[in-house]
Amino acid sequence: MSLAARRQTPQLNGAQFALLMEQLQRRAGIRIESPLGVIADCVGERMQTLALESSADYVALFDDSISARAEWLALVDLLTVKETRFFRQPAAMQVVAEYVEDWLGREDTGNGFSFWSAGCSAGHELYSIAMVVEHLLHREEPWLEWHGVGTDISFRAITEAQRGRYHEAAIEHIPAPYRRAYTARVSEREWQMSEGIRTRSHFFHSNLLHVNDAPFSDFNVVFCQNVLIYFERDTQHWIIDQLADRLREGGLLILGAGEDLGWTNPLMQRAGRPGVCAYKKLEV
Repeated sequence: MSLAARRQTPQLNGAQFALLMEQLQRRAGIRIESPLGVIADCVGERMQTLALESSADYVALFDDSISARAEWLALVDLLTVKETRFFRQPAAMQVVAEYVEDWLGREDTGNGFSFWSAGCSAGHELYSIAMVVEHLLHREEPWLEWHGVGTDISFRAITEAQRGRYHEAAIEHIPAPYRRAYTARVSEREWQMSEGIRTRSHFFHSNLLHVNDAPFSDFNVVFCQNVLIYFERDTQHWIIDQLADRLREGGLLILGAGEDLGWTNPLMQRAGRPGVCAYKKLEV
């Protein structure tokens, strides 16, 4: 079979499509609402990599073997990579900046500052928060330590985030003062985050469906935007509760617009800010 032929979008029948979606729900706990054509394109890319000639051959791979689990992770990588960019929601970053300034006014900052980008994709969101935090701490109390944690279900996204290199078109979304201070050109077309930012930013593969097993907590800020849409409503609320549990008292939780529908938690109070879905954890 020619390479050109293998690049054609495979024809997924109803049963094959239903099986893939059922497996996605069972293995990763998420649902994909992309058009069938988009999903078929992702399957076609994997078929090309594996030199398979039919969608039936591909679907047949998904048994309970170790190789099947590896292939499932590869497909999930393709299906869940989402659009992202630096400072994607400036209003949310301003809320973070105001929170950091308030935190710096407290008497006890001895534990340093920590934040978590849950569903960090290729690192743009975490590095955006990192630049805001570093700028404010360096200006006010440069001896204070900070660290950021980014998690995502995509191995490919985590690898890119760890590398910390981005094309010039992506860097252009960073406000000029941050761009000058925290990025540097490393090739004709690539820029890299500064070493000081990268060494305190840590990325891990993780599925929010298993957030209760996450080995970290005690964050000042948890950022989780445009990720919960992949999960069923009850699972969404459970995940938000888990994220709230991992905040320090007085900590800040920022979600995507509309992702908190029907969610309440007696320990969390909505932070009134137009256009930003934010909560602060009560101090008890």
